[in-house]
Amino acid sequence: MHEILAKRYAKALLSLGQEDGKYREYGAELSGFLSDIEATGEAGRALVSPFYPKDQRGKALAAILEKGSLSQLVKNFVNLLHDKGRLDILGPIVQAYSGLCDELEGLVRGTLTSATPLSDSQISAIKGALNAMSGSKVELEVKVDPSIIGGLVARLGDLVVDSSLQTQIKLLGQKLSEPV
Repeated sequence: MHEILAKRYAKALLSLGQEDGKYREYGAELSGFLSDIEATGEAGRALVSPFYPKDQRGKALAAILEKGSLSQLVKNFVNLLHDKGRLDILGPIVQAYSGLCDELEGLVRGTLTSATPLSDSQISAIKGALNAMSGSKVELEVKVDPSIIGGLVARLGDLVVDSSLQTQIKLLGQKLSEPV
């Protein structure tokens, strides 16, 4: 339920951002605001807690927004979330917004895991192959995991390309344990 609501709010803000061409800026502002709230710990959680009266939470939010450097549109959006009692889904909204921006720009985010560190040229070559395979611009988070022994594991959404030695050994073990 929260994911559906979060996506609706994210789409609404994205639509406004597309009109004036500042959709990435709005996303960065909203993400920064979320980080600021999370960094305050208990005080930030109080903004979304129903245990505190709504008017007190509203005053605290107004003080935070006044000190911040958010655009008027993002301030209005955050106030709308407060008025509707939806500040508790700010995290999922930020996540949905980021995904919608990526989708709008034809960007696919994924991870690339190798057993040892890869050079920049190797990463570029793999990105190029994944770009061609997916038909989209690929942005990769590169990780090193010695437990895969060798090879690579690339994940782009639901697509997984696993050429790791660890997986090959597992598959070989399964084949050898099958009855003849």
